[in-house]
Amino acid sequence: MKFVGVREAQAQLSGLVDQSQKERIVLTRHGQPMAVLTGVQGKDLEAELLAQDPEFRKLIEERRRSPGELVSHQTLKARAEQELARERRGARPRPRVGRGGRTAKK
Repeated sequence: MKFVGVREAQAQLSGLVDQSQKERIVLTRHGQPMAVLTGVQGKDLEAELLAQDPEFRKLIEERRRSPGELVSHQTLKARAEQELARERRGARPRPRVGRGGRTAKK
């Protein structure tokens, strides 16, 4: 982690953006931290933003403390895909096929 004054950062912004891809840059004013420059190149932007969101982190901590069932991401994704497939089947029923491969009349 590198600390850089705001005035210095203004003069070197392009270089600091490049450097922020490798390490966090803490911007300071009068020696006090003011902001953090974090590189996101090649990363999932939404995941990076959520990781920094205090409300989202609070929800995660509350869920970890709850006595309910904990489910892995893979399990949750599989369940969601199954539910979506069920909904799709229910929303658009396939035509019934009668004997001889013809569509049955209702």
